[in-house]
Amino acid sequence: MKSFFRLTILFVGVAFLFSSCSKKNEEGKMIPKNAMFVVQLDTKSIKEKLTWDDIKQSYWYGQLYAHLQESNGTQASQVKQILDNPEKIGIDLNGSLIFFVAKNSGPDGELVLEGSIKNGDDFAAFNKTMDSSATVKKDGDLNMLTLHDKAVVAWNDKHFVYAFDAGDAKSRFNPMPGGNFNQSNVAPLVDRSVTLSSLCKNLFSLKSDSSLAGSEKFTNLLKEKGDIRAWINSEEIMKSSSSLGMLGMLKLDVFFKDNVSTYTVNFDKGKIDISHKGYAGKEFSDFLKKYSGGSINTDMIKAIPSQNVLGVLAMNYKPEAIKDLIKLIGMDGMLNSYSDKIGFNLDDFVKANKGDLMLAFTDLSVKKETSSDSTMPSSTKPDFNVLFSVSIGDKSSFQKLVDAGKTISGEMGRNDTSIAYGQNDKVFAITNHQHFLNDYLAGKANNKYDFLDKLNGHAVGAYIDIHKILSALSTEKMDDPDHKQIMDESLNLWNNIYVTTGDFKDGALTGQTEINLIDQNTNSLKQLNHYFDTIAKVIKEKKDKEKSEMKTPESTDSLMIPPPIDTVGHK
Repeated sequence: MKSFFRLTILFVGVAFLFSSCSKKNEEGKMIPKNAMFVVQLDTKSIKEKLTWDDIKQSYWYGQLYAHLQESNGTQASQVKQILDNPEKIGIDLNGSLIFFVAKNSGPDGELVLEGSIKNGDDFAAFNKTMDSSATVKKDGDLNMLTLHDKAVVAWNDKHFVYAFDAGDAKSRFNPMPGGNFNQSNVAPLVDRSVTLSSLCKNLFSLKSDSSLAGSEKFTNLLKEKGDIRAWINSEEIMKSSSSLGMLGMLKLDVFFKDNVSTYTVNFDKGKIDISHKGYAGKEFSDFLKKYSGGSINTDMIKAIPSQNVLGVLAMNYKPEAIKDLIKLIGMDGMLNSYSDKIGFNLDDFVKANKGDLMLAFTDLSVKKETSSDSTMPSSTKPDFNVLFSVSIGDKSSFQKLVDAGKTISGEMGRNDTSIAYGQNDKVFAITNHQHFLNDYLAGKANNKYDFLDKLNGHAVGAYIDIHKILSALSTEKMDDPDHKQIMDESLNLWNNIYVTTGDFKDGALTGQTEINLIDQNTNSLKQLNHYFDTIAKVIKEKKDKEKSEMKTPESTDSLMIPPPIDTVGHK
């Protein structure tokens, strides 16, 4: 009996050990748990979809290659070897690369890049190529190297870490006038290499409870299929914001407590799939769990009096959720005291609304406008229909909202002919064209849009027809060959976007974004590479052409020099 009892205890202990280990992950061991942003690239998956040979054939690669050869002088041959065979840099490209922003006592933090080592000697040689004056120093089992006094790289036989100062990167690449762009000759007040070296060493010795290794949410993210995975910690971001104190006064911090968003991106044939999850603290999670779900009102969409829909946003919500949300952030007293003065309160709002909302854009066209001044060139102006609609619950309560709206906005744009509003028994609508409003409220349309199948059944759904928008705008500047080439490439690439969300599952608010391309047979990553490669070529050739057409300063100055004045004999 005692043997059986001991065996049972042993079995339970082993099961507990394995269940505990399953909630940990290797990727998160060297990432601080308070990291604000984390991006993981599955390099093995990505290079299978876009090979290095594909990259080497691209225009932008050739330009990068030429630039690096020019800027590296005597080391050009080493640069060529690296670009020809990136495996020689010593990084394991069958693993993953992780980029994150670490926090420090300052407002900017540090940028960190991590990955796995394949060959330590090759990795050391690669870094020496970037800074030939740098010297490798040993610190225990770590190799440390400072690159141009701007970054520190540390590695052992398994992993590497690059650390950069985020503030320095922001100032060096600030494109705004007055920024600190290219001020590399200014000596820093503090030797950042010491801080960055300390950061690198700390990352190699992070304890499990101080890293993302023990985070169940991060572990779940890594389990999802994806070429790119992203982690955004909104709570840590807001802690670094100076406005957090004000948010705390309004209890808006309830939105950011334990707030983490995760994303996975997959480059598939003909489309880009993005899965997203939103986690929150217990208080806000309980709220989301209680009020999530539902399905959009497709009848409101079918009633749109147009076949030429450019985009739709539809939402189904529980009106009482708005009231509880306002109470949750502590603004109910203030809003009630104000709303009572104009004739309604939160209870009226709940009764007035049925919980359906829709925003739609249709019938985009570009119209030419001729100026009354004959000396001024004609211009173009886009024209389209905008429709905002909500479903009506209790009619008397809804009328209170309408009356309050008139009071606030001065008869809801009484003197503005660009706004039209009205209602029938089911919906209230606002548009920018009276005829469009009349047709919508008449309710005669019953359009069977293709996009409804993907939006139906979700609490929030959005659709954007990129191709229709581009097609309507394609007549603009078509006499410019560069603009025409970019527009043609865009029309050949982009199709539409679907977004759905609003379902609460496994402790998170889940959603899906699908970006569809015209070519459904080629991987989207290859198509994007070709697209941006074409744009880069057009821009580069345009700049080269503009430079060649510019007059040299010498010839310009010679034309501006006045002839000499003969002063002889004039006294």
